Amino acid sequence: MTLVLRLILLLSVTLTPLRGLADVSYRFDITTAYATSNPFPNRLDTAFTAEDTGYLQIANIGAANYLGIIRMIAHPGFPGVADMSFDLPNGFIPAGGVVSIAVPNDASDVGGFNAPLGSFQPGIILYLEGTVSHDGASAGIKIAVQDLDIHSGVIRTDSYGYQTDSFVLQGGDPFGFDNGDAFELSQNFGHYTFTGLVSEPPIAAILLLAMTFLSLVHRETPRLRHKAYRTRGGSGG
Repeated sequence: MTLVLRLILLLSVTLTPLRGLADVSYRFDITTAYATSNPFPNRLDTAFTAEDTGYLQIANIGAANYLGIIRMIAHPGFPGVADMSFDLPNGFIPAGGVVSIAVPNDASDVGGFNAPLGSFQPGIILYLEGTVSHDGASAGIKIAVQDLDIHSGVIRTDSYGYQTDSFVLQGGDPFGFDNGDAFELSQNFGHYTFTGLVSEPPIAAILLLAMTFLSLVHRETPRLRHKAYRTRGGSGG
């Protein structure tokens, strides 16, 4: 059998079982709230919180475990105010598990987040980067959502005349203004759901394929050279 045919057969046998082998589905439900105390379980941070502030929950409602970065990006809109972000490099959320994070101090009194006070803001950003794994398969994910895109479903007009159903974490104003406790604490919870399917071929199978390819080439090369030599010798005789 020629080297080319052997390689074709090798690819067919090796790659066919890999189709879908490492496909992993994930599903996370993100909930935001503004409250006088954390309405969610399993708080990850230990930051100081004022009488009222924003809280977010990450619920792993899929079948895959998550291991990796859990990051809340919260740069205050007021200049000179200390960064209020949270970062956990090796966070773990098992399938069915729930964790929460508090926004430090009073989230409505720092000029909003991730843009200057008075400008339209993205709000606090939740970022996950890590691995989802289920039933022996695993794959990497990078997902993020900003407070702007986490909606409560109830559009309200705030103290400054702006209408929105998002920005729950910073008190309900898209420009970072302080709406006052009565408005902030009466917001409905915001919701956002991540859903996806990721695939990453097992590295062990790829290495095996590469090693087998090199082995075939190593075995076949001397034989092919000998055949070529005999052919040249016969035509010259």
